[in-house]
Amino acid sequence: MAFPYRETVSDTGQTFIAGDSVESESTLNKARWMQYLDNAIFAFLALFAILLPHSIKGAERSWKIALVLWLVKIVIARARPFRQPLVLPLLFYAVLSAISTILSPEPYLSWDRMKMVCLLLAGIVVAQNLKRLSQVRWLVALLVLSGLSAALFTAWQYTYGIGVRLAALPPATRLEQVGFRPNDTITAVAGRAVHTPQQLVRELQNLPPSGRVSIRYMPYMISRADSLVATPNDFLASGLGTPAMQLVRGRPDRAQGTLGHYVVFAEMLMQISCLGWALLLGTGPGLRRTKVALAVISLSIIAALIAAETRAALVGLALGCLVALPLLDKRRVRLSVAALLLALGATGTYWIVHARGLNWTSSNDLGTQFRLVAWHDALHLIRQHPWFGVGMETVRVHWREWGIRSFAQFHVVGHFHSTLLQIAVERGLLTLAAWIWFVVAYCVFLFRLIGKSRERSRFATAVVTGILAGFVAFLTTSLVHYNLGEEPLVMLLFFFFGIAIAIDHLLTIPTAIDVA
Repeated sequence: MAFPYRETVSDTGQTFIAGDSVESESTLNKARWMQYLDNAIFAFLALFAILLPHSIKGAERSWKIALVLWLVKIVIARARPFRQPLVLPLLFYAVLSAISTILSPEPYLSWDRMKMVCLLLAGIVVAQNLKRLSQVRWLVALLVLSGLSAALFTAWQYTYGIGVRLAALPPATRLEQVGFRPNDTITAVAGRAVHTPQQLVRELQNLPPSGRVSIRYMPYMISRADSLVATPNDFLASGLGTPAMQLVRGRPDRAQGTLGHYVVFAEMLMQISCLGWALLLGTGPGLRRTKVALAVISLSIIAALIAAETRAALVGLALGCLVALPLLDKRRVRLSVAALLLALGATGTYWIVHARGLNWTSSNDLGTQFRLVAWHDALHLIRQHPWFGVGMETVRVHWREWGIRSFAQFHVVGHFHSTLLQIAVERGLLTLAAWIWFVVAYCVFLFRLIGKSRERSRFATAVVTGILAGFVAFLTTSLVHYNLGEEPLVMLLFFFFGIAIAIDHLLTIPTAIDVA
Protein backbone atom coordinates (compact mmCIF):
# COMPACT_ATOMS: atom_id res chain seq x y z
CA MET A 1 0.00 0.00 0.00
CA ALA A 2 1.55 3.27 -1.08
CA PHE A 3 1.39 6.43 0.95
CA PRO A 4 2.01 9.94 -0.39
CA TYR A 5 5.08 11.87 0.59
CA ARG A 6 4.36 14.27 3.44
CA GLU A 7 6.05 16.50 5.99
CA THR A 8 5.08 16.40 9.69
CA VAL A 9 5.98 18.65 12.60
CA SER A 10 6.40 17.20 16.10
CA ASP A 11 5.33 18.82 19.40
CA THR A 12 8.90 19.97 19.91
CA GLY A 13 9.04 21.75 16.56
CA GLN A 14 11.28 19.17 14.79
CA THR A 15 10.43 18.37 11.16
CA PHE A 16 10.35 14.82 9.85
CA ILE A 17 10.12 13.69 6.19
CA ALA A 18 8.06 10.58 5.68
CA GLY A 19 7.84 8.64 2.40
CA ASP A 20 6.82 5.28 1.02
CA SER A 21 10.01 3.57 2.04
CA VAL A 22 10.21 5.05 5.54
CA GLU A 23 6.80 4.96 7.12
CA SER A 24 4.95 1.72 7.56
CA GLU A 25 1.20 1.30 7.67
CA SER A 26 1.31 0.43 11.39
CA THR A 27 3.17 3.65 12.11
CA LEU A 28 0.52 5.63 10.27
CA ASN A 29 -2.26 3.86 12.15
CA LYS A 30 -0.54 4.61 15.43
CA ALA A 31 -0.16 8.28 14.45
CA ARG A 32 -3.82 8.35 13.47
CA TRP A 33 -4.85 6.99 16.87
CA MET A 34 -2.65 9.57 18.56
CA GLN A 35 -4.45 12.27 16.61
CA TYR A 36 -7.82 10.87 17.70
CA LEU A 37 -6.65 10.90 21.32
CA ASP A 38 -5.34 14.47 21.01
CA ASN A 39 -8.67 15.61 19.57
CA ALA A 40 -10.64 13.81 22.29
CA ILE A 41 -8.46 15.27 25.06
CA PHE A 42 -8.88 18.78 23.70
CA ALA A 43 -12.64 18.27 23.35
CA PHE A 44 -12.93 17.39 27.04
CA LEU A 45 -10.69 20.33 28.00
CA ALA A 46 -13.03 22.56 26.00
CA LEU A 47 -15.99 21.03 27.85
CA PHE A 48 -14.10 21.67 31.09
CA ALA A 49 -13.82 25.38 30.21
CA ILE A 50 -17.51 25.59 29.29
CA LEU A 51 -18.77 23.89 32.46
CA LEU A 52 -16.54 25.66 35.00
CA PRO A 53 -18.96 28.56 35.70
CA HIS A 54 -22.00 26.26 35.72
CA SER A 55 -21.49 22.67 36.89
CA ILE A 56 -19.05 21.46 39.53
CA LYS A 57 -19.53 17.76 38.79
CA GLY A 58 -19.56 18.28 35.03
CA ALA A 59 -16.31 20.25 35.07
CA GLU A 60 -14.67 17.72 37.40
CA ARG A 61 -15.62 14.75 35.21
CA SER A 62 -14.45 16.55 32.07
CA TRP A 63 -10.88 17.10 33.20
CA LYS A 64 -10.70 13.63 34.76
CA ILE A 65 -11.71 12.00 31.46
CA ALA A 66 -9.06 14.15 29.74
CA LEU A 67 -6.55 12.89 32.34
CA VAL A 68 -7.40 9.23 31.64
CA LEU A 69 -7.12 9.76 27.87
CA TRP A 70 -3.77 11.49 28.33
CA LEU A 71 -2.45 8.58 30.42
CA VAL A 72 -3.60 6.18 27.70
CA LYS A 73 -1.75 8.29 25.15
CA ILE A 74 1.42 8.24 27.26
CA VAL A 75 1.28 4.44 27.50
CA ILE A 76 0.64 3.92 23.78
CA ALA A 77 3.05 6.54 22.45
CA ARG A 78 5.61 6.12 25.25
CA ALA A 79 5.98 9.89 25.25
CA ARG A 80 7.45 11.67 28.23
CA PRO A 81 5.71 14.86 29.46
CA PHE A 82 7.79 18.00 29.22
CA ARG A 83 9.32 19.36 32.39
CA GLN A 84 7.09 21.92 34.06
CA PRO A 85 8.14 24.85 36.22
CA LEU A 86 6.78 25.27 39.77
CA VAL A 87 6.71 21.51 40.37
CA LEU A 88 8.75 21.62 43.57
CA PRO A 89 6.52 23.97 45.66
CA LEU A 90 3.39 22.13 44.51
CA LEU A 91 5.00 18.79 45.36
CA PHE A 92 5.90 20.00 48.86
CA TYR A 93 2.38 21.39 49.26
CA ALA A 94 0.80 18.05 48.30
CA VAL A 95 3.19 15.87 50.34
CA LEU A 96 2.88 17.97 53.49
CA SER A 97 -0.91 17.97 53.11
CA ALA A 98 -0.79 14.16 52.90
CA ILE A 99 1.40 13.92 56.03
CA SER A 100 -1.06 16.11 57.90
CA THR A 101 -3.86 13.84 56.74
CA ILE A 102 -2.03 10.72 57.96
CA LEU A 103 -1.59 12.32 61.39
CA SER A 104 -5.21 13.53 61.52
CA PRO A 105 -7.41 12.29 64.40
CA GLU A 106 -10.14 11.77 61.76
CA PRO A 107 -8.19 10.44 58.74
CA TYR A 108 -11.33 9.41 56.87
CA LEU A 109 -12.59 13.00 56.81
CA SER A 110 -9.15 14.37 55.99
CA TRP A 111 -8.49 11.96 53.13
CA ASP A 112 -11.79 12.95 51.56
CA ARG A 113 -10.58 16.56 51.47
CA MET A 114 -7.30 15.55 49.84
CA LYS A 115 -9.26 15.60 46.58
CA MET A 116 -9.04 19.39 46.78
CA VAL A 117 -5.24 19.14 46.85
CA CYS A 118 -5.27 16.69 43.94
CA LEU A 119 -7.09 19.22 41.76
CA LEU A 120 -3.63 20.51 40.81
CA LEU A 121 -3.63 17.58 38.37
CA ALA A 122 -6.19 19.52 36.31
CA GLY A 123 -3.53 22.15 35.65
CA ILE A 124 -1.02 19.50 34.58
CA VAL A 125 -3.50 17.96 32.12
CA VAL A 126 -4.21 21.37 30.57
CA ALA A 127 -0.53 22.31 30.37
CA GLN A 128 0.65 19.06 28.80
CA ASN A 129 -2.02 18.81 26.09
CA LEU A 130 -2.09 22.22 24.43
CA LYS A 131 -0.05 22.09 21.22
CA ARG A 132 -0.80 25.47 19.64
CA LEU A 133 -1.66 28.95 20.83
CA SER A 134 -4.89 28.77 18.82
CA GLN A 135 -6.04 26.01 21.20
CA VAL A 136 -5.42 28.40 24.10
CA ARG A 137 -7.55 30.97 22.27
CA TRP A 138 -10.40 28.46 21.97
CA LEU A 139 -10.30 27.57 25.67
CA VAL A 140 -10.14 31.21 26.74
CA ALA A 141 -12.98 32.18 24.41
CA LEU A 142 -15.17 29.32 25.63
CA LEU A 143 -14.53 30.21 29.28
CA VAL A 144 -15.33 33.91 28.79
CA LEU A 145 -18.47 33.14 26.77
CA SER A 146 -19.53 30.65 29.42
CA GLY A 147 -19.09 33.40 32.01
CA LEU A 148 -21.31 35.60 29.86
CA SER A 149 -23.97 32.88 29.79
CA ALA A 150 -23.83 32.75 33.61
CA ALA A 151 -24.36 36.52 33.66
CA LEU A 152 -27.32 36.22 31.26
CA PHE A 153 -28.79 33.44 33.40
CA THR A 154 -28.52 35.77 36.39
CA ALA A 155 -30.33 38.51 34.44
CA TRP A 156 -33.06 35.99 33.59
CA GLN A 157 -33.40 35.03 37.27
CA TYR A 158 -33.85 38.68 38.27
CA THR A 159 -36.38 39.41 35.53
CA TYR A 160 -38.36 36.20 35.09
CA GLY A 161 -37.85 35.10 38.68
CA ILE A 162 -36.85 31.87 40.39
CA GLY A 163 -40.19 31.06 42.03
CA VAL A 164 -42.99 32.54 44.12
CA ARG A 165 -42.07 34.46 47.28
CA LEU A 166 -44.26 34.40 50.36
CA ALA A 167 -44.12 38.16 50.80
CA ALA A 168 -46.62 38.03 53.68
CA LEU A 169 -47.59 34.96 55.67
CA PRO A 170 -50.02 35.11 58.63
CA PRO A 171 -48.43 33.96 61.90
CA ALA A 172 -49.30 30.65 63.56
CA THR A 173 -50.78 29.20 60.37
CA ARG A 174 -50.49 25.65 59.12
CA LEU A 175 -47.76 26.61 56.65
CA GLU A 176 -45.68 27.99 59.51
CA GLN A 177 -46.25 24.76 61.41
CA VAL A 178 -45.00 22.84 58.38
CA GLY A 179 -41.84 24.96 58.35
CA PHE A 180 -42.35 27.87 55.96
CA ARG A 181 -41.40 31.41 56.96
CA PRO A 182 -42.15 34.85 55.47
CA ASN A 183 -40.04 35.67 52.38
CA ASP A 184 -39.32 32.01 51.61
CA THR A 185 -39.49 31.39 47.85
CA ILE A 186 -41.37 28.35 46.53
CA THR A 187 -39.70 27.05 43.35
CA ALA A 188 -41.58 23.81 42.62
CA VAL A 189 -44.75 21.97 43.63
CA ALA A 190 -44.76 18.17 43.23
CA GLY A 191 -41.78 18.45 40.90
CA ARG A 192 -43.31 21.17 38.69
CA ALA A 193 -41.53 24.50 38.57
CA VAL A 194 -43.52 27.65 39.40
CA HIS A 195 -42.50 31.23 38.60
CA THR A 196 -45.68 33.28 39.13
CA PRO A 197 -48.40 33.36 41.82
CA GLN A 198 -50.89 32.22 39.16
CA GLN A 199 -48.78 29.15 38.39
CA LEU A 200 -48.55 28.27 42.09
CA VAL A 201 -52.32 28.54 42.56
CA ARG A 202 -52.97 26.51 39.42
CA GLU A 203 -50.62 23.70 40.44
CA LEU A 204 -52.21 23.49 43.90
CA GLN A 205 -55.70 23.40 42.41
CA ASN A 206 -54.74 20.45 40.20
CA LEU A 207 -53.77 18.36 43.24
CA PRO A 208 -55.99 16.47 45.70
CA PRO A 209 -56.84 18.94 48.53
CA SER A 210 -55.53 16.64 51.25
CA GLY A 211 -52.73 15.06 49.22
CA ARG A 212 -49.27 15.45 50.73
CA VAL A 213 -46.79 16.71 48.13
CA SER A 214 -43.19 17.86 48.13
CA ILE A 215 -42.73 21.65 48.01
CA ARG A 216 -39.30 22.78 46.83
CA TYR A 217 -38.30 26.20 48.16
CA MET A 218 -35.41 28.58 48.89
CA PRO A 219 -35.32 29.67 52.55
CA TYR A 220 -34.92 33.42 52.99
CA MET A 221 -31.24 34.50 52.97
CA ILE A 222 -30.05 30.89 52.66
CA SER A 223 -28.33 29.88 49.45
CA ARG A 224 -29.27 26.18 49.48
CA ALA A 225 -32.66 24.91 48.31
CA ASP A 226 -34.72 22.70 50.62
CA SER A 227 -38.02 20.85 50.50
CA LEU A 228 -41.01 20.39 52.82
CA VAL A 229 -44.17 18.29 52.63
CA ALA A 230 -47.54 20.10 52.66
CA THR A 231 -51.05 19.80 51.25
CA PRO A 232 -53.12 22.25 49.18
CA ASN A 233 -55.43 22.52 52.20
CA ASP A 234 -52.45 23.84 54.23
CA PHE A 235 -52.14 26.71 51.75
CA LEU A 236 -55.88 27.40 51.77
CA ALA A 237 -56.03 27.38 55.57
CA SER A 238 -53.07 29.81 55.65
CA GLY A 239 -54.84 32.42 53.53
CA LEU A 240 -54.16 31.42 49.91
CA GLY A 241 -56.23 33.67 47.66
CA THR A 242 -56.74 36.33 50.35
CA PRO A 243 -54.80 39.54 51.13
CA ALA A 244 -53.44 37.83 54.26
CA MET A 245 -51.07 35.73 52.11
CA GLN A 246 -49.26 37.94 49.63
CA LEU A 247 -47.53 36.14 46.77
CA VAL A 248 -45.05 37.88 44.46
CA ARG A 249 -42.58 36.77 41.84
CA GLY A 250 -39.50 35.57 43.68
CA ARG A 251 -36.00 36.77 42.80
CA PRO A 252 -32.61 35.71 44.21
CA ASP A 253 -31.60 37.29 47.51
CA ARG A 254 -28.08 37.35 46.05
CA ALA A 255 -26.98 36.10 42.63
CA GLN A 256 -25.49 32.61 42.78
CA GLY A 257 -25.93 31.19 39.28
CA THR A 258 -25.97 27.40 39.23
CA LEU A 259 -22.99 26.95 41.58
CA GLY A 260 -25.13 26.93 44.72
CA HIS A 261 -23.52 29.79 46.67
CA TYR A 262 -23.19 33.50 46.00
CA VAL A 263 -19.58 33.73 47.28
CA VAL A 264 -18.40 30.93 45.00
CA PHE A 265 -20.32 32.43 42.09
CA ALA A 266 -18.91 35.90 42.75
CA GLU A 267 -15.31 34.70 42.92
CA MET A 268 -15.75 32.62 39.77
CA LEU A 269 -17.02 35.68 37.88
CA MET A 270 -14.30 37.80 39.48
CA GLN A 271 -11.50 35.76 37.91
CA ILE A 272 -13.24 35.46 34.54
CA SER A 273 -13.82 39.24 34.59
CA CYS A 274 -10.11 39.83 35.16
CA LEU A 275 -9.32 37.66 32.14
CA GLY A 276 -11.93 39.38 29.97
CA TRP A 277 -10.67 42.78 31.09
CA ALA A 278 -7.08 41.93 30.15
CA LEU A 279 -8.19 40.62 26.75
CA LEU A 280 -10.07 43.89 26.19
CA LEU A 281 -7.01 45.96 27.07
CA GLY A 282 -4.71 43.75 25.01
CA THR A 283 -6.78 43.75 21.81
CA GLY A 284 -5.08 45.52 18.94
CA PRO A 285 -6.27 48.97 17.75
CA GLY A 286 -7.62 47.61 14.46
CA LEU A 287 -10.05 45.14 16.03
CA ARG A 288 -12.85 47.54 16.96
CA ARG A 289 -15.63 44.94 16.84
CA THR A 290 -13.68 42.58 19.07
CA LYS A 291 -13.10 45.39 21.56
CA VAL A 292 -16.82 46.25 21.64
CA ALA A 293 -17.76 42.59 22.12
CA LEU A 294 -15.23 42.13 24.94
CA ALA A 295 -16.41 45.36 26.60
CA VAL A 296 -20.04 44.19 26.55
CA ILE A 297 -19.07 40.76 27.86
CA SER A 298 -16.89 42.17 30.64
CA LEU A 299 -19.50 44.65 31.81
CA SER A 300 -22.21 41.97 31.76
CA ILE A 301 -20.13 39.62 33.91
CA ILE A 302 -19.24 42.45 36.30
CA ALA A 303 -22.95 43.34 36.61
CA ALA A 304 -23.71 39.74 37.64
CA LEU A 305 -20.80 39.91 40.09
CA ILE A 306 -22.24 43.07 41.65
CA ALA A 307 -25.60 41.28 41.99
CA ALA A 308 -23.87 38.65 44.16
CA GLU A 309 -23.29 41.45 46.71
CA THR A 310 -19.90 40.15 47.86
CA ARG A 311 -17.58 42.90 49.05
CA ALA A 312 -14.35 40.90 48.91
CA ALA A 313 -14.94 39.85 45.29
CA LEU A 314 -15.44 43.49 44.25
CA VAL A 315 -12.19 44.49 45.95
CA GLY A 316 -10.40 41.55 44.34
CA LEU A 317 -11.78 42.51 40.93
CA ALA A 318 -10.61 46.10 41.34
CA LEU A 319 -7.08 45.09 42.33
CA GLY A 320 -6.89 42.49 39.56
CA CYS A 321 -8.00 45.02 36.94
CA LEU A 322 -5.43 47.50 38.21
CA VAL A 323 -2.73 44.87 37.68
CA ALA A 324 -3.83 44.58 34.05
CA LEU A 325 -3.63 48.34 33.38
CA PRO A 326 0.07 48.36 32.36
CA LEU A 327 -1.03 46.66 29.12
CA LEU A 328 -2.16 50.08 27.98
CA ASP A 329 0.50 52.26 26.43
CA LYS A 330 -1.19 55.64 26.42
CA ARG A 331 -1.41 57.50 29.70
CA ARG A 332 -4.71 59.20 28.80
CA VAL A 333 -6.40 55.86 28.07
CA ARG A 334 -4.98 54.42 31.28
CA LEU A 335 -6.50 57.25 33.28
CA SER A 336 -9.84 56.79 31.53
CA VAL A 337 -9.86 53.10 32.37
CA ALA A 338 -8.93 53.83 36.00
CA ALA A 339 -11.88 56.26 36.16
CA LEU A 340 -14.15 53.51 34.79
CA LEU A 341 -12.92 51.17 37.52
CA LEU A 342 -13.74 53.77 40.16
CA ALA A 343 -17.22 54.18 38.68
CA LEU A 344 -17.80 50.43 38.78
CA GLY A 345 -16.56 50.32 42.37
CA ALA A 346 -18.94 53.12 43.33
CA THR A 347 -21.81 51.28 41.63
CA GLY A 348 -20.99 48.09 43.52
CA THR A 349 -20.76 49.96 46.81
CA TYR A 350 -24.12 51.63 46.27
CA TRP A 351 -25.74 48.31 45.39
CA ILE A 352 -24.38 46.55 48.49
CA VAL A 353 -25.41 49.43 50.74
CA HIS A 354 -28.86 49.51 49.15
CA ALA A 355 -29.44 45.74 49.13
CA ARG A 356 -27.69 44.62 52.29
CA GLY A 357 -27.59 47.78 54.37
CA LEU A 358 -23.80 47.50 54.73
CA ASN A 359 -20.73 49.51 53.94
CA TRP A 360 -17.24 48.11 53.38
CA THR A 361 -16.43 47.83 57.09
CA SER A 362 -19.83 47.41 58.73
CA SER A 363 -19.31 46.03 62.23
CA ASN A 364 -23.00 45.15 62.52
CA ASP A 365 -22.65 42.51 59.79
CA LEU A 366 -22.89 39.00 61.24
CA GLY A 367 -20.34 37.80 58.71
CA THR A 368 -17.77 40.32 59.94
CA GLN A 369 -18.46 39.47 63.58
CA PHE A 370 -18.17 35.75 62.86
CA ARG A 371 -14.83 36.23 61.08
CA LEU A 372 -13.29 38.16 63.97
CA VAL A 373 -14.19 35.47 66.48
CA ALA A 374 -13.23 32.66 64.07
CA TRP A 375 -9.80 34.17 63.41
CA HIS A 376 -9.15 34.32 67.15
CA ASP A 377 -10.13 30.64 67.40
CA ALA A 378 -7.83 29.79 64.50
CA LEU A 379 -4.81 31.45 66.10
CA HIS A 380 -5.52 29.51 69.29
CA LEU A 381 -5.48 26.18 67.42
CA ILE A 382 -2.34 27.11 65.46
CA ARG A 383 -0.44 27.70 68.68
CA GLN A 384 -1.52 24.28 69.96
CA HIS A 385 -0.79 22.35 66.71
CA PRO A 386 1.83 24.39 64.84
CA TRP A 387 3.58 21.88 62.55
CA PHE A 388 1.01 19.61 60.88
CA GLY A 389 -2.25 21.09 62.14
CA VAL A 390 -5.32 19.28 63.39
CA GLY A 391 -6.22 17.60 60.08
CA MET A 392 -8.60 18.71 57.37
CA GLU A 393 -12.30 18.76 58.31
CA THR A 394 -11.64 17.51 61.87
CA VAL A 395 -12.78 20.82 63.37
CA ARG A 396 -16.35 19.98 62.32
CA VAL A 397 -16.24 16.93 64.63
CA HIS A 398 -14.09 18.15 67.54
CA TRP A 399 -15.03 21.83 67.72
CA ARG A 400 -16.73 21.46 71.10
CA GLU A 401 -13.77 19.85 72.85
CA TRP A 402 -11.39 22.34 71.22
CA GLY A 403 -13.51 25.27 72.37
CA ILE A 404 -14.30 26.89 69.01
CA ARG A 405 -16.34 29.87 70.22
CA SER A 406 -17.34 31.10 66.76
CA PHE A 407 -19.20 27.87 65.95
CA ALA A 408 -21.01 27.86 69.28
CA GLN A 409 -21.80 31.58 69.35
CA PHE A 410 -23.10 31.87 65.77
CA HIS A 411 -24.51 28.34 65.42
CA VAL A 412 -22.48 27.75 62.24
CA VAL A 413 -20.10 24.79 61.93
CA GLY A 414 -17.91 25.63 58.97
CA HIS A 415 -14.44 27.02 58.41
CA PHE A 416 -12.34 29.99 59.50
CA HIS A 417 -13.01 32.29 56.51
CA SER A 418 -9.37 32.77 55.56
CA THR A 419 -7.32 30.53 53.28
CA LEU A 420 -4.06 31.24 55.08
CA LEU A 421 -5.49 30.58 58.54
CA GLN A 422 -7.41 27.51 57.36
CA ILE A 423 -4.25 25.93 55.91
CA ALA A 424 -2.31 26.70 59.09
CA VAL A 425 -5.04 25.28 61.34
CA GLU A 426 -5.74 22.11 59.36
CA ARG A 427 -2.33 21.30 57.82
CA GLY A 428 0.16 23.29 59.87
CA LEU A 429 2.68 26.03 59.30
CA LEU A 430 4.90 23.84 57.09
CA THR A 431 2.12 23.35 54.54
CA LEU A 432 1.31 27.07 54.77
CA ALA A 433 4.96 27.83 53.99
CA ALA A 434 4.80 25.53 50.94
CA TRP A 435 1.66 27.30 49.72
CA ILE A 436 3.23 30.74 50.17
CA TRP A 437 6.30 29.44 48.30
CA PHE A 438 4.06 28.46 45.39
CA VAL A 439 2.21 31.82 45.47
CA VAL A 440 5.44 33.85 45.31
CA ALA A 441 7.06 31.61 42.68
CA TYR A 442 3.90 31.63 40.55
CA CYS A 443 3.64 35.43 40.61
CA VAL A 444 7.32 35.77 39.63
CA PHE A 445 6.80 33.20 36.86
CA LEU A 446 3.80 35.11 35.46
CA PHE A 447 5.62 38.45 35.56
CA ARG A 448 8.53 36.96 33.62
CA LEU A 449 6.21 35.20 31.19
CA ILE A 450 4.51 38.51 30.34
CA GLY A 451 7.89 39.91 29.36
CA LYS A 452 8.77 36.83 27.28
CA SER A 453 5.46 36.79 25.42
CA ARG A 454 5.48 40.49 24.45
CA GLU A 455 7.83 39.84 21.55
CA ARG A 456 5.89 36.84 20.19
CA SER A 457 2.15 37.36 20.64
CA ARG A 458 -0.04 40.20 21.86
CA PHE A 459 -2.79 37.66 22.57
CA ALA A 460 -0.53 35.50 24.74
CA THR A 461 0.56 38.59 26.66
CA ALA A 462 -3.07 39.54 27.32
CA VAL A 463 -3.95 36.01 28.48
CA VAL A 464 -1.02 35.78 30.88
CA THR A 465 -1.79 39.25 32.23
CA GLY A 466 -5.40 38.20 32.76
CA ILE A 467 -4.23 35.10 34.61
CA LEU A 468 -1.99 37.22 36.83
CA ALA A 469 -4.86 39.66 37.46
CA GLY A 470 -7.18 36.78 38.36
CA PHE A 471 -4.60 35.29 40.71
CA VAL A 472 -4.13 38.65 42.46
CA ALA A 473 -7.91 38.83 42.87
CA PHE A 474 -7.97 35.25 44.19
CA LEU A 475 -5.25 36.06 46.75
CA THR A 476 -7.16 39.18 47.83
CA THR A 477 -10.38 37.32 48.59
CA SER A 478 -8.43 34.47 50.22
CA LEU A 479 -7.67 36.83 53.11
CA VAL A 480 -11.32 36.76 54.21
CA HIS A 481 -12.66 33.65 52.40
CA TYR A 482 -11.51 30.05 52.35
CA ASN A 483 -11.59 29.95 48.55
CA LEU A 484 -8.98 27.19 48.41
CA GLY A 485 -11.66 24.94 49.89
CA GLU A 486 -14.19 25.52 47.09
CA GLU A 487 -13.86 22.99 44.28
CA PRO A 488 -14.91 25.19 41.31
CA LEU A 489 -12.56 27.99 42.38
CA VAL A 490 -9.62 25.60 42.77
CA MET A 491 -10.36 24.02 39.37
CA LEU A 492 -10.43 27.48 37.78
CA LEU A 493 -7.19 28.41 39.55
CA PHE A 494 -5.35 25.39 38.14
CA PHE A 495 -7.06 25.74 34.76
CA PHE A 496 -5.42 29.16 34.50
CA PHE A 497 -2.19 27.71 35.89
CA GLY A 498 -2.17 25.05 33.16
CA ILE A 499 -2.75 27.63 30.42
CA ALA A 500 0.13 29.76 31.72
CA ILE A 501 2.48 26.74 31.79
CA ALA A 502 1.33 25.77 28.29
CA ILE A 503 2.02 29.27 26.91
CA ASP A 504 5.50 29.22 28.48
CA HIS A 505 6.19 25.90 26.72
CA LEU A 506 4.65 26.96 23.40
CA LEU A 507 6.91 30.02 23.26
CA THR A 508 9.84 27.61 22.83
CA ILE A 509 8.23 26.03 19.72
CA PRO A 510 8.34 28.36 16.69
CA THR A 511 5.45 26.68 14.86
CA ALA A 512 3.15 26.67 17.92
CA ILE A 513 2.61 30.44 18.07
CA ASP A 514 -0.14 30.72 15.47
CA VAL A 515 -2.03 33.66 17.03
CA ALA A 516 -0.56 37.16 16.91
